[in-house]
Amino acid sequence: MKILVIGGAGYIGSHVVKELMAAGHKVTVFDNLSSGLRQNLFAENGFIYGNILIQSDLDAAFAQGFDAFAHLAAFKAAGESMILPEKYSVNNITGTLNIMNSAVKYGCLRMLFSSSAAIFGSPQYLPMDENHPKNPENYYGFTKLEIE
Repeated sequence: MKILVIGGAGYIGSHVVKELMAAGHKVTVFDNLSSGLRQNLFAENGFIYGNILIQSDLDAAFAQGFDAFAHLAAFKAAGESMILPEKYSVNNITGTLNIMNSAVKYGCLRMLFSSSAAIFGSPQYLPMDENHPKNPENYYGFTKLEIE
């Protein structure tokens, strides 16, 4: 499959890219390098410098024709999210809607979304599972839950 990994230059994103490559997929990374690093990119992959808040960047990427995409592009600092919730709303919620709009526009309908345990809040029981009550305790967790 031809897969676009949005946020693929980050720590988790680069590991997702590595696993997708090992499985034989053709991978292109889309990242603005705001927290991702060029050192996390692999020479075998395509790279698109772009921002999820700029629809034309996403359209140009998805226009290349992908079978699927992985979305790992989010601001993730829980403490900062409580101080700057608007920053997290714009990037994590609006940015994700932009991604999905471009994906649908270009017929890329398979999505892998990187969520977070932050959607659950304090454990009500252990081990936590998908049925655990969702009660985020920070704005970062709230933005991830809103997208789910």
